[in-house]
Amino acid sequence: MIGIDKRLQTIAGFVTCKSYTVDVGTDHGYLAIYLIESGRSQRVVATDVGEMPLKSAKHNIAEHGLGERIDTLLTDGLSGVDLQDVTDIVIAGMGGILISDILEARHPLKGKNLVLQPMTQAGRLRQWLCQNGYDILEEVPAFVGEKAYCVIRAQYDGIVRPCDDLFWLIGKIPQSSSEDVDRYLSYIKRKLLKKAEGLRKSQKGKEELNRTLDLVDKVGRKR
Repeated sequence: MIGIDKRLQTIAGFVTCKSYTVDVGTDHGYLAIYLIESGRSQRVVATDVGEMPLKSAKHNIAEHGLGERIDTLLTDGLSGVDLQDVTDIVIAGMGGILISDILEARHPLKGKNLVLQPMTQAGRLRQWLCQNGYDILEEVPAFVGEKAYCVIRAQYDGIVRPCDDLFWLIGKIPQSSSEDVDRYLSYIKRKLLKKAEGLRKSQKGKEELNRTLDLVDKVGRKR
């Protein structure tokens, strides 16, 4: 079986068993291959906007003898993807704003299990999901070396939800049973303290400084 890092393992863990999955931004196709080889998915459509990554994915898929179970498609996001029989959509390895844009283009995605892994701007993605009727069901942190990631599982139900500053920052990470929760919250707290130090040195934005320090306290109490 193909080897994948903890980030991809965490993503795969949120995919429905025996699913028909779309892997958006497949890159080298490692996740798509793992989903089939592990039995997690029965069929995968692997998409990418870049010709070279998709060529690499096709090569790797062929090397593993999975050409009949993994389709590849050169496209931007979910554009042109037939979603009728799809159960799961994975969008990973890109910024939270871009993920939001991809979702917006096919909104509302009813009846789909969404597995989302933003590299940046996770808060903006959470905000978009809450404002557009998607329930964030679970979040799990994952570390690869010192690099921290969060993986979000969401589903559309049409209910608009609030997204306050704390939820924007850490979402449902504190409710996760992952061993990495405390480490992730410490990571977020360090980022906030660094921001607060910058605000102190600039001697500007007292209101922003107080808000940041308040979030430091709230994140600390979630640990």
